[in-house]
Amino acid sequence: MLCAKKLSLNKLLHLIFLLAITLTFVRCGDGVSNQTEGVIEYNITYPKMEKDNFMRDFMPSKMKFSFKENTYANSFSAGMGMFKSSFVCNKNDQEFIQMVKLINKKYALTLNGDAISKSMSLKPSYSVEFTNDIKNIIGYNCNKAIVTVNNEAHDAFIVYYTDKINIETPNWCNEFVEIPGVMLEYQYEKYGVCMRFSAEKIKFKKIDDDEFSLPTDYKIISEPEMEKEMQEIFDSFK
Repeated sequence: MLCAKKLSLNKLLHLIFLLAITLTFVRCGDGVSNQTEGVIEYNITYPKMEKDNFMRDFMPSKMKFSFKENTYANSFSAGMGMFKSSFVCNKNDQEFIQMVKLINKKYALTLNGDAISKSMSLKPSYSVEFTNDIKNIIGYNCNKAIVTVNNEAHDAFIVYYTDKINIETPNWCNEFVEIPGVMLEYQYEKYGVCMRFSAEKIKFKKIDDDEFSLPTDYKIISEPEMEKEMQEIFDSFK
């Protein structure tokens, strides 16, 4: 009887060990997750802004990246919710939506199909150097890439990305189209502000379709008008 108990205990410990190993591999993202819905939360920092700049407290500090079946939306807010901005990319329908809210003003830009490609051609292009370096971010072994902006200053920064999160060609509608995975650490500069995004956590859960819809109370404006509005907003943060 004692030997049988010891044998059962050994089997139990063995099963627990195997389970722990399995969970470790899943947590480290060694295989592509079969989860197609969830949220990634990012921390936002400002590498080119002086640390004693009092406007830091009014700038966006967090970004939410919601995804569902190859559609995603990233959004952030500032000024105690007075300013909100979000981008929706729907690969299945080839649709891009940009929304911005400032107090009582609500504007939206919508692009479809070839209009997205045309818009992308007007933005600064990037050159990407892929490396063999790896960095673990929120449990995923991410590949390192060095991105250089094709501008006069040739600004360069580091991106870490993973292909283990189940989103097909996640950068198809932005300047990072060459990056073959979800970026968990990257940098973006526009409107005279440099923002660095670093993923803090990921949670797989059901996402409501409303996350990707355009509210009816937003006024549709042109791309030049949206650029003008966004520039004025970010100028007010400086």
